[in-house]
Amino acid sequence: MLTREFDIFNDVLGLKNIVDGYFETNRERVGYPPVNLFENGDTIKAEIIVPGADRSDIQLEIVENTLNISFTKKAETESTEFIRRERGSGKFSKSIRMPFSVNPNSINAELKNGILTVTLEKSDQAKPRKIEIK
Repeated sequence: MLTREFDIFNDVLGLKNIVDGYFETNRERVGYPPVNLFENGDTIKAEIIVPGADRSDIQLEIVENTLNISFTKKAETESTEFIRRERGSGKFSKSIRMPFSVNPNSINAELKNGILTVTLEKSDQAKPRKIEIK
């Protein structure tokens, strides 16, 4: 007689991985990529992790006070059978509301070593002004 020992934890975890894998490959990932924001005087710098993305794969736009980032990361190969797969592929997007209005003509973006650095400058209306008391 053939007997099988059950491990409920591994069985449930295996099912979870199958379900997660289905959804990861069939929807746009919102909330990724991770972003760090730094404010320094009249500027704000956003560092966005975009591993494996080329410049041509990244779309960056500013709409009012919101920075929109989206990119597509191509799969390594479709024919590869993975033993473990933690780095996803597909479409990624994120929107970040800036804490002030920005000057759309002074935005700079640079991609280096998988990190997209975007520097934004406060608009003149957002900069503090001294008021002379008469």
